[in-house]
Amino acid sequence: MKQTFFFLALLIAQLLAAQDNNISVISVEKANIVYRGIQNPVKIAIPGAKSYKVTTLAGLTKKDSLGNYYLNVSRVQGKTIKINIESTLENDSIINEFKEFEVRDIPRRKAMITNLYSNKIYEMTLEEFEKLKVKILIDDIAYTLPSEYSKVMSFIIKTEGYEDIWIEGDSITPKAYSVLKKLKPGHEILICHIRQYNPSQVDMARIPSLRIKLIEKNDEYYSLIPEVSTKYGNTIVYRGIKDTLEISVPNAKSFKVKGKGLKMLPDSIYVMDAGKIKKDKTYLEFEIVNQHDSIIHTKQLLYVKDRDTTPKKITVNGKGCGNCILKMTLQELKDAVIDITEDDEQSSLTQYQVLACNIKLPDGNNIDLNNNTITDTAFEQLSTLPENSIIEIKVYHSLFRYPLNLSPLKIMIISTY
Repeated sequence: MKQTFFFLALLIAQLLAAQDNNISVISVEKANIVYRGIQNPVKIAIPGAKSYKVTTLAGLTKKDSLGNYYLNVSRVQGKTIKINIESTLENDSIINEFKEFEVRDIPRRKAMITNLYSNKIYEMTLEEFEKLKVKILIDDIAYTLPSEYSKVMSFIIKTEGYEDIWIEGDSITPKAYSVLKKLKPGHEILICHIRQYNPSQVDMARIPSLRIKLIEKNDEYYSLIPEVSTKYGNTIVYRGIKDTLEISVPNAKSFKVKGKGLKMLPDSIYVMDAGKIKKDKTYLEFEIVNQHDSIIHTKQLLYVKDRDTTPKKITVNGKGCGNCILKMTLQELKDAVIDITEDDEQSSLTQYQVLACNIKLPDGNNIDLNNNTITDTAFEQLSTLPENSIIEIKVYHSLFRYPLNLSPLKIMIISTY
């Protein structure tokens, strides 16, 4: 994956150099947008450079030796920030470049309980309140934030007749519940002063409070959680395809649902056209009527993905390359695992499971594998091949929508590097 990334970066850089002498490739995840208050992942690649120096008015921290950095713009007052690159090429010539990013504040945040949120009031039994867990939902953001940024550090419980209770963490503590467990149905509870994970201590708008109304425990009462999936059993919709969705809310009296690109056909069949959704996620908004005729509002997350835009390749123990020959020792092939890998694996939403493999030997014979691991029998056959022999590996996978048409992975068996 790393080799392919640098190959692509080199190709892009060469094209850019032919046009405007830019040689570096600088990108953030999904868009040229960075946010105050978080560590924004930035990738910098400068193929062909003997050395380079990176400068910026923001905080830039090197994550690894592969060109991955974190950009902190919390102290940036303006609407843009530049990263400057001074590259020294092999011929000792110097090229200066910059890349500009838009700086935004983190959008307004909402508190939620499990995967539900409500603009009015939650209803739950005392037993459900004991298991309450508060999370943070951030809408309208260009890329997926690390999970820690939805973490609640503390909150305060207010209810009539009791002193305020401060909670450290995101869940009701046994001590707090022991105080509140005598509350009767109909009692209202306020969750307020919700404090979010904020390592950069950037100014953020106050998180709106949550209101909870306790109700009677009823054997017929259940939490009303929407169930949404495609006919393939996942929550991924693809641009360019009209996906059929299975949508239900078990134990609800009735419900309404709306979402961008969502249409309901006769017989309560839902179809989703994600062609106009630019972000990598979208939400279905539910209005649910429970058995007590109370209305609950909630959202259900769907991931949005292009049909087949991310380069994919066959890998052996994580190693692979595109149109080239991978060199591996015989020992590296012992018990090796064969997979399908995406170049943008961190943001990949689809898993490709290799069900079987075919290894073509130099003499034209084949080794068939019924899974994705090189067996002892296959390894014995590979051990008989002379040094510098080239084998080709094909895979058969369980992708359900369209063929990947992957090129075989060519491997030269060598003795040492």
